[in-house]
Amino acid sequence: MNGKKSNKTGKNQAGTKAESSPGLLKTTGTIGAWTLISRLLGFVRDILLARVLGAGILADAFFVALKLPNFFRRMFAEGTLTVALVPVLAAERKQGEAAAHDFLNALAGLLLAGLLIFTVLGMLGMPLLLYIFAPGFHDEPERWQQTLLLARWMFPYMAMISLAAMSWAILNCYRRFAIAAASPALLNISLIFAAIVLAPSFTNPGLALACGVLLGGALQLGIQFPALKRIGWTPRPIWRVAHPAVKRTLKLFGPAVIGVAAVQINILVGTILATLLPVGAVSYLYYSDRIVQLPLALFGIAMGTALLPALSEHFTESRPETAVAELGRGLGWLIWITLPAMLGLLMLAEPIIITLFEHGRFTHADSFATAHALQAYALGLIAFCWARVLSTACYAAKDSKTPMRFAIISVVANIILAAGLMWPLGFVGLALATSLASFVNTGLLIRHLHQKHGRILDADGFRRMLRACLACLPMLLFLFAIKHFWIFPADNKWLQCAWLAVAVTGGFSVFLLGAQLCGERLLPARKTK
Repeated sequence: MNGKKSNKTGKNQAGTKAESSPGLLKTTGTIGAWTLISRLLGFVRDILLARVLGAGILADAFFVALKLPNFFRRMFAEGTLTVALVPVLAAERKQGEAAAHDFLNALAGLLLAGLLIFTVLGMLGMPLLLYIFAPGFHDEPERWQQTLLLARWMFPYMAMISLAAMSWAILNCYRRFAIAAASPALLNISLIFAAIVLAPSFTNPGLALACGVLLGGALQLGIQFPALKRIGWTPRPIWRVAHPAVKRTLKLFGPAVIGVAAVQINILVGTILATLLPVGAVSYLYYSDRIVQLPLALFGIAMGTALLPALSEHFTESRPETAVAELGRGLGWLIWITLPAMLGLLMLAEPIIITLFEHGRFTHADSFATAHALQAYALGLIAFCWARVLSTACYAAKDSKTPMRFAIISVVANIILAAGLMWPLGFVGLALATSLASFVNTGLLIRHLHQKHGRILDADGFRRMLRACLACLPMLLFLFAIKHFWIFPADNKWLQCAWLAVAVTGGFSVFLLGAQLCGERLLPARKTK
């Protein structure tokens, strides 16, 4: 009898393994598709920003001012609130939707009050924040005043987007991923509108773009209410800090602030140190980071977002083996897609930057410098993506302290590496330090999960990684050939776009063909009766 039961269990687990991977990839694909649309609009936005701001004093001021609300949003809302809220909400929903809504109203009341207080204090204490975030600007009055002005204008964006982020976390728990993935497009559309319509009529184009940021925050928050109503919850904030589920959320939230935001903290360290370097360093790091954020969002963040609700359910229902198996499949697919992306960025960094940003005030020297920063960031792409997904697995198991410890180690490593590399390599050393520190974080997370749950990657995962490595070889040969036989056009923007399109689509097509020849199944197998 025990043998039969065991055999039946084995069949169920095999069925789960066979069926969950296509579902995971479908969800990841949905998130990735919406993210791709948003990021393409983001590239249009950044092209216009480069044309309006260039890479000088005004650009440095705008990007540092924008980084302040974005940093606090990523630290306290977008990532951390999601990983703290989703596991608790999954448990509350088991008691009924009424209990879940009561918890959400209590959490909304606490978040709203905290954000209002923090926003007011942040605007009043902005000079102190700038001393921390941009110490190198203080000795340059023009950059300091421009940054102070723009930072105060844009800081309320943090409150609006944090409330929107709570809605995203709730919708993700209900497996409604599209709104959260599509919402950032509204910010990009608002900034495009500000750059084209408002900036020409403003004496200070930075203020026009700041208005665009606030408009984008309002739109991203406003679009959440119809989506929340469709899942049956209308927000009615109440003040009940003692709510048991709120306490559990806060218990996960505190350590998660550091754990999820490790990459962002490391990038911020680079920005702070870049303010000590000559004019332009902040802008070079910003533009290069924007490029590497595309594959990170498409693959790493999308995979982590798709995995969190599923892993939370597996751990809540005492199915850790299923959770680990699904995590391993996610990591296998991540390496399969991020490896060619990383190599492509290393090979095509300069053509990408020239094609996208070399307009108006953004010179060829700026393109050359930004391309080197992009290559340094690209080296860490795999680690950025894996760290995001591995941290998600810890949070799904309601373990927020372990990622926090490893993130602190990663940040310390980044500071040490940045201090040592910035003097011989300048801003490139800062980007390289961020990449190396992310490998430290990833390695520690893998070691911890392996010790706690056993082997994460099975034989299929390792074979998929090997096939990816082999398939990248013909892709690299293709890119070498196109760079040798078709010289990148120097002046014509349309020819540059055509060259880049052929290089990217051709390179990826060769990779897919190579993967298929190596035995990779690009489509899930049909079910047989």
